[in-house]
Amino acid sequence: LTLTSAASATLSGDVDVTALSVDNNVGNLTFTGNGSSITNAFAPNNTGTLTLGTSGGTQTYNGGLNTSNTDGTVTVNGTLATSNDAIVLGAVTLGSAVTIDTNASANSADITVAAITGGSNNLTLSTGNNITGADVTASGAISGLGNLTLVDVGGTATFSNNVAAAALSANNTVANITFTGSTNTFSAASTLANDGTLIFGDATGDSFTFNGGLNTASVAGTVTLNTSISSSNDAMVFGAITLGNNVTLDTNASSTTGDLTLGVVTGGSNTLTLSTGNNVANSDITASGNISGVTTLTLADVGGTATLSGDVDVTTLAVGNTVANVAINGNG
Repeated sequence: LTLTSAASATLSGDVDVTALSVDNNVGNLTFTGNGSSITNAFAPNNTGTLTLGTSGGTQTYNGGLNTSNTDGTVTVNGTLATSNDAIVLGAVTLGSAVTIDTNASANSADITVAAITGGSNNLTLSTGNNITGADVTASGAISGLGNLTLVDVGGTATFSNNVAAAALSANNTVANITFTGSTNTFSAASTLANDGTLIFGDATGDSFTFNGGLNTASVAGTVTLNTSISSSNDAMVFGAITLGNNVTLDTNASSTTGDLTLGVVTGGSNTLTLSTGNNVANSDITASGNISGVTTLTLADVGGTATLSGDVDVTTLAVGNTVANVAINGNG
């Protein structure tokens, strides 16, 4: 099926073809039929807008999908899937909840996307569980997103620009996750349990705010922090962490819900500042693991008790008068 010249073209039924070709004499293309499938690679080149999928529906692009040559706004809906074929998207707008799934069985079935305008819709990204090198790469800013869910990503999910979303979640079918944007905000409780590595930030000036709280205790691989991570009176729970740069962890507690919990800390000769809330009783810090390789460990604004129960081997320990109680229990 070839579209060669039209100001606007609409395919709203179930379209099942070997190939669909759209050249640059076509303006706007609306391709929304639920159950539609294209056997060969689909790379529209139209000069106007492009709308793919329908809310709650599924379209399958068995040769892959590439929308980066479309000039106008690209709006996606429902589930866009392939059968072990790459999906390459330029900037996209979510018109409804969206799932992008390449069903990877090899490392060629990557997902690549530029900027995402969420419209408060949820986004799920999936390549293939345990498929090494089946990556997700988001290079553009992500704004206005609902929940961002990662599932079945055998390679690395990389978000290299700013991210603004509701909840962030990943289960143990996801390998590695990296966020390196300068400003990242999540408005709902976020839990990460991927079975590979987790990296937040690539510079001290980056910021991550988890306004519903954050839990990384179930991440199986190394968790590397390179910047400040905060919440707004929400608990943050970390397992073992490695400092890749100077790091501040601050729950900005205004009640007893803003606790901070840590496991083992490997400092890498960086500083670490821990804070809950000044004069907020029972807003506690609990560090259960050994703390080593930290140059200056600063306890600041702790209204409850800062309990360091593992070995603490640091160059300098700084405790100001905005800290209530400190208990250092480590042997050695």
